[in-house]
Amino acid sequence: MKTIAILLLTYLTVILAAPVSAQKNAQSVYNEGVALFNEERYDEALVLFEQVLKSNPGFVYARNYAARCKTAIVRNVGPKNDLEGRLSRIIIPEIAFAEAPIGDTLDYLASRAQELTKGETVVNFIYKGTPEQRSGTSITLSLRNVPLSEAIKYVGELSRSKVNYEPHAVVIDPNPGTGTVPVTNTAPAPGFTAPTPKSTLP
Repeated sequence: MKTIAILLLTYLTVILAAPVSAQKNAQSVYNEGVALFNEERYDEALVLFEQVLKSNPGFVYARNYAARCKTAIVRNVGPKNDLEGRLSRIIIPEIAFAEAPIGDTLDYLASRAQELTKGETVVNFIYKGTPEQRSGTSITLSLRNVPLSEAIKYVGELSRSKVNYEPHAVVIDPNPGTGTVPVTNTAPAPGFTAPTPKSTLP
């Protein structure tokens, strides 16, 4: 009799605990989805919300968040995970170019990116100008604590070049379309003071 009572008690404990455990798991997954949503990682968040809804279709908040994720995905909203987005997260403490050839400037930026990320990010710059433009277009620029993507933008503006991000390379084109580009430009970026020319590179 005692054995039957123990077995019955164990059975009831398992049956009653299962919904509670499932509810806790659903809540945990939901919380993780909300965290991803707040980070604008909508694709990943949507997977978790749909997982919650499979086990608990009546979870209204999860359903609402799933709908918001789908809307954001359709609108292509979210953090940039492409090359430009990755370069925007690399902060260069200081840049001080004084009459530096654009070729040397791009080589320096690529080297700093690799150094600051401990080799995890290798930037491939493709300069579409002539050898004369590469060596003759000068950059004078002084920046502090600047995202690499912003530094690249300023280099493009100063050299009057078009900057285009491809999946695995940054293309700098000083001759977009049919226009021509002066081979020298030493104007500082707006809002920044150009350093006194001392050396080509910092």
